Amino acid sequence: MKLFYIIFFLFFSLSICSQNYSSKWYDSDDILFQSSIKDIIKDRYGFIWFRTDSGVLRYDGKNFLPYKTNKAPLRDFLGNVRKDSIIMFNLSYNSAFLVSERNFKEININNIDKKQLPENNPTYERVYKNTFLNQFYPNIESYYIKTNSGTYYFNNDQIEYKKEGTSKKEIIKNNFHYKSLKHLFAHEDHVYIVDPNHRKTMVLYKGEISYENTPNLYNDPESKIYWNQTTEQVFIINRENIYISQLIKGTLTLQFLVKYGNVESEFATAMFYDKEYNKLYFATLTKGLNVLTLSSFYNSQKKIPFANEVVYGALPFSKSSVLTAEGIEYFKTQTKTVFPFKGLDNNRIIIYDSTKNILYKVGNKIQRRYKKSGYLKRDSISFPNKEIRGIYRTEKENIITFFDNKNGMSELYLFSDDSYTYVKQKKRFPFPISTIINVDSKFLYVGCADGLYLYSIEKNKIEKKLVTDISVKEIIKDYDGNFWFTTYGQGIYLLKNNNVFKMPNDIKGYLLNAHTFLEDKKSNLWISSNNGLFKVSKKKLLRYSKDKKIQVNYFRYNTEHGLLNNEFNGATPSANILEDGDFVFPSMEGFVFFRPDKTKSNFPTSNQIFVERAEIDNKLTHFKNKLSVNSDYKFLAIFIDIPYYYNDLENIYLQAKVENSKNSNWEFVNKDRRYFINKLSPGKYNLLVRFITSEEDNFVYKKIVIEIEPKFYETVLFQVLIVLLGIGSILLFIKYRTNFLNNQLKKTTNNLTTVQDRLKNEEEYQHKLVESISHDIATPVRFINILAQQLHEANDPQAQKKYFEGIYNSSKQLYNFTSSLDPV
Repeated sequence: MKLFYIIFFLFFSLSICSQNYSSKWYDSDDILFQSSIKDIIKDRYGFIWFRTDSGVLRYDGKNFLPYKTNKAPLRDFLGNVRKDSIIMFNLSYNSAFLVSERNFKEININNIDKKQLPENNPTYERVYKNTFLNQFYPNIESYYIKTNSGTYYFNNDQIEYKKEGTSKKEIIKNNFHYKSLKHLFAHEDHVYIVDPNHRKTMVLYKGEISYENTPNLYNDPESKIYWNQTTEQVFIINRENIYISQLIKGTLTLQFLVKYGNVESEFATAMFYDKEYNKLYFATLTKGLNVLTLSSFYNSQKKIPFANEVVYGALPFSKSSVLTAEGIEYFKTQTKTVFPFKGLDNNRIIIYDSTKNILYKVGNKIQRRYKKSGYLKRDSISFPNKEIRGIYRTEKENIITFFDNKNGMSELYLFSDDSYTYVKQKKRFPFPISTIINVDSKFLYVGCADGLYLYSIEKNKIEKKLVTDISVKEIIKDYDGNFWFTTYGQGIYLLKNNNVFKMPNDIKGYLLNAHTFLEDKKSNLWISSNNGLFKVSKKKLLRYSKDKKIQVNYFRYNTEHGLLNNEFNGATPSANILEDGDFVFPSMEGFVFFRPDKTKSNFPTSNQIFVERAEIDNKLTHFKNKLSVNSDYKFLAIFIDIPYYYNDLENIYLQAKVENSKNSNWEFVNKDRRYFINKLSPGKYNLLVRFITSEEDNFVYKKIVIEIEPKFYETVLFQVLIVLLGIGSILLFIKYRTNFLNNQLKKTTNNLTTVQDRLKNEEEYQHKLVESISHDIATPVRFINILAQQLHEANDPQAQKKYFEGIYNSSKQLYNFTSSLDPV
């Protein structure tokens, strides 16, 4: 059984075409009127329109805006996109509709350019485009097609031509049957009629006929031709390969778009290629709309039964491939086995030695495969009782790191030869070592779970610990000699002159767990993470290290851009640049190949934003530059109509804010492209919307005035009247109160006058009374005083007794008098 697997992997080459596109279906459950779409066109503003039998839909990359009509079904789109005039007719040509200024409306058919109307000839039917691949209109055997130079008429025996501006027809071809038109297409004034049976093509140009007799994909019997007349797009479908045709300097040229296995069974009605966003739209009769995003990313997988596609470390193996420790060589469109392999306990580590032998880890051994044998012969280098953590090779050093589970420490071994036999020196580190890179011939940067160390090779000592309490994942050196390092959960750092600078995170914090990056020729860094691949300008990051006010914007690629999985992996090495220019990153779904110069970052243009719709309390309102809203509204949402065909609006930093409101900070617009506004008090506000239009991070701003209209009782006039009424009421109250107080004061004054007169009379009476009392009291007191003096001087008891009796009688008289003064 083992021999079987060895033979299988050694001689069996797996040719698997990469799925370099992503696919998304829309049907009647996705706001489509129905699953049958008949025509597709893109207007001058960037919106894509779809025709169904029930009406049309406008698409902005996220939302479908429906327009219904009771005149349906409608014919296909006609007109001029550049002039913003897309015309549609109903089946009987008595009603016309216009797609213009991002709206759909019915118009007077008399105002239509006569060139758009069918010729007044009931026997001829206009060729809209090649919708009749296998059949023609019933009972119609004559058709015509208009070009800028003139009109061609086809029937069952000839071709006629009428030059523009004339009325005369000229027969330019006999013995022609109209059924040959099923292979018709045109580029500008060149009309091509393909004859696949004879492998030739008839060319009509300004009334002249010529032939192309060279066999090619156009006249291949296996090819099917789809021509969209209004969009001027021609597609060739051949053996599941889809090409778009172009006329370059008078020569037909095919550009390969994609290989799509179900195209012949699914495609039926319409096709459109959006070159700006590299998206291909398929319309079908029954399944709805299929949008293919043609990706610059190639996802290479081995496709072995019962084996997962998770990959880690790989080495550049040829100009266009990488090789893993499993022995699988990955190209961007296929894989093949280079050497047989058994299950690995660790496929994260693989390096070349100085003679291009391959080294990788198996248990506590280093497996070595020899280049001279085509990597079939191998041996191993054993390290008993040692757990190998990493294998590194600098310009002069061969390094292995070991980890001791018992004490949690690591050992760094420097070997003097490729055989890893002679230990030159070794050094212990207190935590697991995750990465090593040489600063120069004398120093190494050693990243550990607890920080970053500067290690001196000459002195065999740790010179300095540059970073503390940061778990370092990988250290990378850019083209300018700057060092950077990624971390476990703490973002990206710049390491310059042994100084560390923290870089800003992306909006959602995915770069907190970045793995590594590759630098392209334009100094952009392509950073892999656990959730997407990021692109950022290195110059901006360096500027940010000096000025934290610099805004750094990251562009994130995900499954919507063609990745099979958003999760990338870290390893040794974590990414490679191949000789052919491809960048290669390992992921959870195989290796991702891409050319950075061909991987586009899409942005809307500065004039592709329209703020002209709002939802107020579940009612849709259209406005222009200014939105008026009653103050009693409960719900207000502003539609940000922007034709951007990706859901990740963070890439364009689509933000909005309401100036002069309580919360006037920039907020990201949600994926539905609606901005919700909280309750505002009456007044005028400015709604500002901004987004970036290029990788230079230039913001474009759009301003809309929002007026919250007050109720009558909230108006300034009403409030002024209320204030005046209040002031008047207060004044009247004050006047009334003043008059009342004056009257009370007058009464009080009169009362006081009366009281004053009475008090005056009482005062005179009291004065006289006091005088009388004073006299009546003074006499007995004076008599008592005299008797007391005589008593003091007398020595005769009889005389003293006489005086005592006099004092007694006088005091008794005084007592009786004062008692008579009691108010009782």
